[in-house]
Amino acid sequence: MPGQHAPLRYIRLKLAMTTLRAIRRKIRIPSRDGGRTITAFLYTRRDAPSGEGALSPVLLNWHGSGFVINAFGTDADFCARVARDARIAVLDLDYRKSPETVFPGAVNDVADVLDWVAADSDAGARQMYGLDPSRVAVSGFSAGGNLALVAASSLHGQVPGLDLRAAVAFYPVTDISIGPAAKVAPKPKRVLPVPLQRYFNECYTPDPADRLDPRVSPSLADLASYPPTVAIFTCDGDGLAPEANALADRLNVGDAAWCIACWRMSRTPLTRGARKGRWSGGSAR
Repeated sequence: MPGQHAPLRYIRLKLAMTTLRAIRRKIRIPSRDGGRTITAFLYTRRDAPSGEGALSPVLLNWHGSGFVINAFGTDADFCARVARDARIAVLDLDYRKSPETVFPGAVNDVADVLDWVAADSDAGARQMYGLDPSRVAVSGFSAGGNLALVAASSLHGQVPGLDLRAAVAFYPVTDISIGPAAKVAPKPKRVLPVPLQRYFNECYTPDPADRLDPRVSPSLADLASYPPTVAIFTCDGDGLAPEANALADRLNVGDAAWCIACWRMSRTPLTRGARKGRWSGGSAR
């Protein structure tokens, strides 16, 4: 048709413009350990408002890792798209991995980020990058989904000045107290071997008693501590789906004020780790 791009040219131009519309900066966030910082990528739109008093809502995202694998940066497409389409800032955050740093190392890194976002100081997120501590959401994939739910339950209430309004978790591990052999996918397909799952758990929580801590297993957190909006995505091919579905069901019980959405991907036997930003069918509850 006159005045329109050919399909392939449109795709090339669209991909280029997606990159141009989102800026990624590598930043360092202070930690509780002197001399150590937490690495993050900050995604913002090129046309984001600037100037004194211009504050942006912010999404804090943590990548999947099994608490072991250094996969920082693998959520780049997701973060850039959210920054572009939702017109908000997105912080993609690293955290320490085990077995070098066991629980609560990663959780402490999450807590330090929340403190930094809420800090009303020259070195805080508000002053340095224009991030609004009264409009915060969290997200994460797999182990990162665990950390997002921990931030949204056990941690955020301990941070004055922080208003964490929503949590989004993609195929999260929510209850490490359940042994790997008992975690059965609804429609198993390329599931993680039980010995590998056990290895991840032993690296992160060498003391089995820690697995009952709600900062390790957010399914065990006080339900009243969760923010008003929680979205959980699970996959029928994943052994973590039953525990995450159970958490969503518990949040939905009674007359609570939560807005809970649980997408249970079932049209195809989906597994974890891929399809970020691609809808492949399922149901929402």
